[in-house]
Amino acid sequence: MPQNVNPWVAELLSWHGQDRGGVHVPFQARRNKPVKTIETGLVKRLRSLARFIAAGDAEAPRWIFLIGGPGNGKSETVQDFLVHLDEELGMQGELVGFLESEFAPQPVIKRRASVQSTDIPAAPGIFKERVGHLVVIQDATATEDALGNAAQQLCYDIADLLRAPGEASPVFVVCANRGLLTRALKDAYELWGKEDHVVQLLTELIKVSSLGIEALADQPHSCWPMELKELKINARVACWPLDFESLLVHTGAVEAPVRQILHVATEYAKWEISSRCNDCTSRGCCPFRQNAEWLRDNSNVSNLEVILRHGELAIGQRWNFRDTFSLIAEIVVGQWSDFKDLGQPCTWVHKQVDNLQNSTNHFAVGPLYALVRRLYPHALFQKELWRELAGIYKDDPKIPGQERSRALIRVLTEDEPSSSKPIREKLLEDYSRLDPAIFTPADPSHLLREIEENYSQSVELGKIEAERRGLAALEVLFLNLLDKTEQEWYPDSLGNRAHLAARFTRFLRSLAAVISKRSIGTRRGYHANQQYLTDYEEALHDPGKLRQLNEAMRPLLGGEKFRFNLVESFGQPRADKGSLITLEGDVPGLRFVAAPLGNEQYPGHDIPRLVISGMNYYIAITFEFFLALCLRREGCASSSLPASVRASVDRIRHLYAGELCRKKEKFIDSTARILVGEKFSIELSESDADPTASRLGDAGR
Repeated sequence: MPQNVNPWVAELLSWHGQDRGGVHVPFQARRNKPVKTIETGLVKRLRSLARFIAAGDAEAPRWIFLIGGPGNGKSETVQDFLVHLDEELGMQGELVGFLESEFAPQPVIKRRASVQSTDIPAAPGIFKERVGHLVVIQDATATEDALGNAAQQLCYDIADLLRAPGEASPVFVVCANRGLLTRALKDAYELWGKEDHVVQLLTELIKVSSLGIEALADQPHSCWPMELKELKINARVACWPLDFESLLVHTGAVEAPVRQILHVATEYAKWEISSRCNDCTSRGCCPFRQNAEWLRDNSNVSNLEVILRHGELAIGQRWNFRDTFSLIAEIVVGQWSDFKDLGQPCTWVHKQVDNLQNSTNHFAVGPLYALVRRLYPHALFQKELWRELAGIYKDDPKIPGQERSRALIRVLTEDEPSSSKPIREKLLEDYSRLDPAIFTPADPSHLLREIEENYSQSVELGKIEAERRGLAALEVLFLNLLDKTEQEWYPDSLGNRAHLAARFTRFLRSLAAVISKRSIGTRRGYHANQQYLTDYEEALHDPGKLRQLNEAMRPLLGGEKFRFNLVESFGQPRADKGSLITLEGDVPGLRFVAAPLGNEQYPGHDIPRLVISGMNYYIAITFEFFLALCLRREGCASSSLPASVRASVDRIRHLYAGELCRKKEKFIDSTARILVGEKFSIELSESDADPTASRLGDAGR
């Protein structure tokens, strides 16, 4: 069989967000556009809007604000909407052709395109009748002048819409981020004052598209359309925040965008055909082909989605389109920098396979390990847990005759692979905490626990169990090598080097367990903190499950009674025992509010909240906060909780203590008092009386 080069493998490397085509401008040709437009709920909504506008629906929104940071798919979504508007109006590509010329580099790409019916002589009369005037701002953060003010230009664009006399409302589409909207609001306020309609519209846009009080309200404000009755343009303005909804969640009949992209990346016809992978001599040891095969399996994809979704919840940051394309390129193939100067990833694989086949067993460690680490479970969780341990033996003079051991240590302590893309740092920083390799389940019958216990006896026993559960051929080869390396130490296990043999054998078994647990765990959806993250995901939209946190939250506020140390500092860890001077009162009411599910008017999000009754104050229940309450319920001391959680609880306690101190009636009716140690209490009999000190248990002064 030939050593083929699959061009699709190299094409996947261009999916990295900072590679070719990482930034998209509508209607600007891209020779490496990764996939066709990904169907999302918003894409379908805008296609329907194009149909409504073409049909002359008077209630259809005309001014569309797509709001989100870079990489969220705003430009792609706008282009798809305008292509469908062209089709619905029967313009046969005339509108698309005009916009392509408007957004072509001249040499700078325009931030704004304006289309009148007179600009397209061949346009049918329906464009003049149903649209009249189309304005597209493809990137509101850009300016065509190096000294231009993008925020101020957006202010004038909106002012022109609101103040155009007698003109039919144009179709206005703009892509912007929240930072720009905030700057535009500031500029509009300085230009026209707080009562101006531009200021009011920008204020409402920021409110409904951000995770502020309005978005976290019991009934979020409508985004589609926006409710702007005071501006007399109700049902004409709509906005949509593109970073609220997860790309990993399936909505109705629409597959999650991540799965749609994976389908394209691993499509059978791009891999398993002649002249590509089907008849390639290296196919049995190629990690890229193995990744594509694994990720064509719906079960593996579903479990990968679970891990990525739990990662979103753990760090509180959604995957956007740009990072998702980078992620898939990273876990299926890698980065150009991984393949040195060989030109093609496939050429790199052929070289490693040749070295593997032409080397003696103990010198095959390098190429074998290089191939294994490109399998997607190991590419997803790249932290090398054994590097520091291997470094202990790097210069150990006591293993001169252990050839495989020396070769293994040399390979494991080499420099880590270089990274020219942020995705690798993101995975190392944010996803290492979910690594199945560090997950030891409490249940002794759990698969990962069984694998770990088998490896604790020998590499051979662990390998037999792991191989039965399903490993790649490359992983089996690597475990075989570790098994032979362990056997190399057997003669020393009873000699004067028994201590060293025991230590190195433990190291080998740990390394083998990491390889097996990562591979099997990732493909089965097992990961560290799995149960807590599963519980959190289930509680996001379930008020009943959120209320179960009440049991852990109330003791942090004092248990049966609210107790506040009057001499404590903000953020100071509190002892679980009593304090010297304590404010005591009724515990404030707690209400847990689930995160809203999305509907036609507004998107859903993943931030439930805790509302403190009578204070109009709430805190977001992040995963860190949820986990802290779960640990507190399981017996963790409050002083051991994370500093950020203690600060959130202290904020509630300080605010409530301040409210309580100002309510004399509570001291009068004895529902509040100040305790001095365990002997005295300070009380109030009448609103104009002086406070009195009483010995606890005595009725007198």
